[in-house]
Amino acid sequence: MKIVILDKNTTTSNNDINFSKFNDFGEVHIYENLTTPEQVIDACQNANIIILNKIQMNNELITKLPASVKMIAITATGYDNVDISSAKEKGILVCNTPGYGTNAVAQLTMQMMLSLSFNIKRQIMHMNTNGWDKKVALALPMQELYGKTIGIVGLGTIGQEVAKMARIFGMKVIGFNRTPKNIDDIDQVSLKEIASKSDFVSLNLALNENTRQIINKNFISLMKPSSFLINTARGGIIDEAALIDALKNNKIAGAGLDVLTQEPPALDNPLLNMDNVIITPHIAWAPVETRQRCIDIVYDNIAKFIAGTPQFIINS
Repeated sequence: MKIVILDKNTTTSNNDINFSKFNDFGEVHIYENLTTPEQVIDACQNANIIILNKIQMNNELITKLPASVKMIAITATGYDNVDISSAKEKGILVCNTPGYGTNAVAQLTMQMMLSLSFNIKRQIMHMNTNGWDKKVALALPMQELYGKTIGIVGLGTIGQEVAKMARIFGMKVIGFNRTPKNIDDIDQVSLKEIASKSDFVSLNLALNENTRQIINKNFISLMKPSSFLINTARGGIIDEAALIDALKNNKIAGAGLDVLTQEPPALDNPLLNMDNVIITPHIAWAPVETRQRCIDIVYDNIAKFIAGTPQFIINS
């Protein structure tokens, strides 16, 4: 069995993650971060299993993979970077790692909400520029989370964990899922109601053709001027141009974004320089415990695949 890890450095940059257990399965080749299709194809020669995180495994690349490749293991829950239909046509199973980042992603979602509610970015900017000035601090809008409404778009494990954390702060929880779920303690409403009723909107859903730009100009136009949008899922879920317009013109109060449509963003992306926007570089999944859990799930995925009982298949 030959296993190839194509982009190790998207999971670790300081060797804090243990990949040695993959040696249990046979020959393992680890690449720090391959960047061209030619490098990927060359690395995959005679491989049976490919492990990747951010590599764009599109139709053209998949059709060029050797016939020996039987499994693509993604070190992530999202799989929008892999053409799963092309993989199926070529007889390659694709597995992801659901659930590994639930705690961490929900934690960052709440961190974004807490920071935005206290206007932390502006507070720090004013402190750094003007020093201690309570008059300036009090002039910046702040609010409690208690009694506010959070609208959660996507009621999978992460969305439900966000709901649980939000209730601890005394928030009212409403939610939307494209296919309604049987969840007793979340009032499920329409997407329009999420927009119009929420003080905070949290996006916790996968990116696919049904969800691409689901948060568009229409949705944002229904949001309260005092509301905030939080995205710890995928950048493509939001129509970024519509969001930029809304933020520039105070149609909503602010945004917390761990993901963007283009990563890394262009240097002239207006979101980077807005004082009502908090941006982090796609780190919701990045605590060391979370990343190691992800690799451990990939190990289990491969073990079950070899045993003939594959799990977490997304193109069966």
